[in-house]
Amino acid sequence: MSTGKTNITSTQFAAKKLLGKAHTSNLKSDVNEVIPSNVSLPSEGIFGELIPNSPGSDFYTIYSASAGQPGTVERVYFDIVSISDTIYDANVDGGGGDEASTSGPHGYYLKLPSNYETTSSNPNAGSGNFTNGKRVYDSRGGLQLVPPLISNASPNKYVMKIYKGDPTNPANEITSGDSIDWQVDYYAGTIFIQDYDSSKVPLTASAYLYVGEYLSDKIDSISNPVGANVTIKDEGSTLTTSVDSIDFVGSGVTVTNSGDDVTVNVSAIAYQRTNVTTTITASISDKILGINATNNLEIRLPSAADYANGQYFTIKDESGNADTYSITILASGSQTIDGESSILLESPYSAVNLYSDGVDKFFIY
Repeated sequence: MSTGKTNITSTQFAAKKLLGKAHTSNLKSDVNEVIPSNVSLPSEGIFGELIPNSPGSDFYTIYSASAGQPGTVERVYFDIVSISDTIYDANVDGGGGDEASTSGPHGYYLKLPSNYETTSSNPNAGSGNFTNGKRVYDSRGGLQLVPPLISNASPNKYVMKIYKGDPTNPANEITSGDSIDWQVDYYAGTIFIQDYDSSKVPLTASAYLYVGEYLSDKIDSISNPVGANVTIKDEGSTLTTSVDSIDFVGSGVTVTNSGDDVTVNVSAIAYQRTNVTTTITASISDKILGINATNNLEIRLPSAADYANGQYFTIKDESGNADTYSITILASGSQTIDGESSILLESPYSAVNLYSDGVDKFFIY
């Protein structure tokens, strides 16, 4: 009995998986497979923010998709380290191409440089996976290189560059035309070299690192928004701990914000006198109604529901002739003032202070 998959089984399985099909038979091509499949990824490894189509070229600088958007990519020099158990001679053991090959490592992994934390402009440098010498594959998707498929720009800046020496010297770049036939896994942060050549061993790579939030972070910020656990109290008594919105009401209240910081200013009561010489319908903004009657007149009140609960105002006979001219204060419709539909100012220089219950009644106090 065979103890390993044949090349055709491995190839069919991998190809169909990438084409969104499940592999059920080596005799079926991908078009004949009817059961769908896909590559599975946890939300902690899925890009959750916009990535620029053509980022800038400066190293250790954060770039965003557009003005006002958070920065999501950073161009980084990665160290390349060979994987010891990938050493073989492709000419002898198979798997090589037409190019000459000698025995050497065919697999390599990328890691952040030893000075990343002090060189990077990433605000998360030094925390989580963004630490000196962190291997990309060890982060389990927490560190990811941005793959070329993200961009349709020409040239595509997300294509990785690898170097056999000092990366600042263009002569050290190993290009796609070099006869070692190398391939990058941008998720795992690994490089496979098909045809090893000791004169073209990669030591450094230039690539863009994703530094934005992953899908899990975005979902968490939606389900647990900042401020969701604010406790609202009235003179020490808790009203609610689950807040969707807070309304500030009153002409003496002004609210401003700077980012997530909200400032509420409650000004002193604004006193305003209105001179009254004839019949009027009062305004809810009136604080003092000074009556200077020369004939009988009425003060017709708006609905008590138009006032804030407890809002108060004063009506005063300033001319001292309330005993000569009738000054009548009328509630709206079927509403009342201390149980009556209307009241009179009868004595010279008399006054009345009224407040509303915010619904349908006024009271003298």
